[in-house]
Amino acid sequence: MDGDRVAIGADLHWVRVLKGFEKGCYLNYAEGEDIQWYSPEQRAVIFPHLQKKFDDWEAPAGWSFQWDQHFQAVMKGCARPHEEKPWLHADVQSVYYQLHQHGYAHALSVLHNGELVGGLMGVAVGRVFFGMSMYHEESNASKYALEYLIHFLKEKKWKVLDVQKLTPFLSKMGAVEIQRDRFLDLLQEQMKFRTVLGDWSKDRSWLQKDAYPLSAEWPKGFNPQDPCPFLV
Repeated sequence: MDGDRVAIGADLHWVRVLKGFEKGCYLNYAEGEDIQWYSPEQRAVIFPHLQKKFDDWEAPAGWSFQWDQHFQAVMKGCARPHEEKPWLHADVQSVYYQLHQHGYAHALSVLHNGELVGGLMGVAVGRVFFGMSMYHEESNASKYALEYLIHFLKEKKWKVLDVQKLTPFLSKMGAVEIQRDRFLDLLQEQMKFRTVLGDWSKDRSWLQKDAYPLSAEWPKGFNPQDPCPFLV
């Protein structure tokens, strides 16, 4: 382990990446670099159930939100090629799209007067939502996306929204830093609940949320004994 970076190597099989989230780890490396996995020593999280200011939150006039209707468009918007170290390059986009196809990765679209102007993407495991990236093409689109997400998760009685690293913006939205070990404890607690798979815009995705063994979700063809520095 090297501070926030906890492993180098392994592969980009979508189940491997999903098991990384189960361990609180996510991909973060530039195109051409070795695959790298991060789990920050100081983890930034938002506790939706404690955010009272979002109890009566309503979308501003002309703004609306949709789950899982524009996944690829939102993901490409989040890729932000102007960053010095863009982590959401083609290989990583491919694995997130596979996670979306299997019902784990989700995109929230932000529409202004019916036009897509921003959004966010993330991964849900148990009752933890890992918010991975946001983008905006109009002012306030990212802010409204996160406000909607917090309100949405609060209504669903979810307790953990992971945002990885603290920023002034996230702090204003209620994010705080906790120790890695505390975050992993919270993650394990919330993984007792069924992962809400599939298209989140459909009510049927939310019908079953009973606790059951998470191991039942892994495909039979995946061998958990495959070599990996930390994910097995």
